[in-house]
Amino acid sequence: MPFKALVIGGSGDMGRWCALLMKRAGFQVSISSRRDVRALAESMGVGAASVEDAGQFEMVVLSVPIDAVEGTSAHVGPLLKPGSLLMDLSSLKTGPVASMLRHTPPEVEVIGAHPLFGPGLESLEGRTIVLVPTERCERWLSIIKDVFESAGASIVISTSEEHDRKMAIVQGLTHYMYICWGRTIERLSIDISDLDAYRTPIFSITKDMAGRLFSRNPEMYALIQSSPDVRPARRAFIDSCEEISALTDSGNMEGFADIFSSIAMHYGDTGVARARSERLVRLEQEESATIKRSTGMERAFSLASGRKVYGVIKEARRDDFVLETPSETLVLRYDSVTPLEQESLMGLKDGSPRIGRDILVKMPIGADARIMGWALSKIEGVTGVRHETHDAMSPDFVVYRFTVGVQPGQSDEILQRVLATIWGLGYEVK
Repeated sequence: MPFKALVIGGSGDMGRWCALLMKRAGFQVSISSRRDVRALAESMGVGAASVEDAGQFEMVVLSVPIDAVEGTSAHVGPLLKPGSLLMDLSSLKTGPVASMLRHTPPEVEVIGAHPLFGPGLESLEGRTIVLVPTERCERWLSIIKDVFESAGASIVISTSEEHDRKMAIVQGLTHYMYICWGRTIERLSIDISDLDAYRTPIFSITKDMAGRLFSRNPEMYALIQSSPDVRPARRAFIDSCEEISALTDSGNMEGFADIFSSIAMHYGDTGVARARSERLVRLEQEESATIKRSTGMERAFSLASGRKVYGVIKEARRDDFVLETPSETLVLRYDSVTPLEQESLMGLKDGSPRIGRDILVKMPIGADARIMGWALSKIEGVTGVRHETHDAMSPDFVVYRFTVGVQPGQSDEILQRVLATIWGLGYEVK
């Protein structure tokens, strides 16, 4: 039987992301929130539960604001049963991890987690999740690590203190720069859309990244700025602004150039950074140019929401284009879509039916299910392999569900080769 997971705060963006990820990994998922989530849970295909039910679950995830972790941990922690896991998704780790440890019995395991991205991603390929193990996570760390890695994420193992020090720069200082940039534009009473005709590649990237930040919840960014580790970073930033402003105001261009050169030397390999940024700019230009040349042709795109659409490009303008799909007419900005290959277009048009076979494989704790997936993917006739945790409640074994895609017309023959490979590697098929 799959183990049960409860996502507290499951009606929020990150909570929904986590619940759906756990569901795809084979967990029996429920969500809870301060509001009625029954309709939302039904639409997601998960259960609805109360915080008071936390003791019925093997895994409880806190997807709540940073300043709510303490109170939620105090409420939920004593309810949890021995051998279960309490994990949070906060962007700070020192306080939340300490709270979870403080409010849970010694028999309950605790892990801190921080996805270094926003919710709504269709794929975790190339994304990073930081895991903060505690002295109480012997059994669950490998399980959680496998769940995220199986979805494509890269895992960084850290301590709470190291995480918060580095995130003070990666998040705290970076957010602060964009917030100050936006505040400056506001103070100057400039309509930012009036600048589009004059935009440079650097301005376009800055504008989009700032807009991405301002589209999110301001309370979350305020809590990140409240971290003690961010305060010295902000102070150093303000001091640097004042120092460089004083040089330029006094006409000390030589001093400005010296500081600029010193920064560049400290930065390191600026050539790689320049090449990567230019590739980003070039890619956007090439994609928009390709779309403009495709007027009257049928194309497929992935939208920012993750939705995939196809249709005929009816009109290509300076900043957007018109796509006539079988069901609606869409006006899409070039910078908000990702063109898909011709194979994806055909797949969207015909549905690309695939035959899949689910196989339950019993593997000892510590065995790498990805290696098994790789071995199965090399079998002739196998079109794809993915795996998810089916049952991880044994202290010695994990049962994985491998979904093996096979070519139509040969499914039985290919399935026998798959089973023979699993048995040949010494594993038991449930």
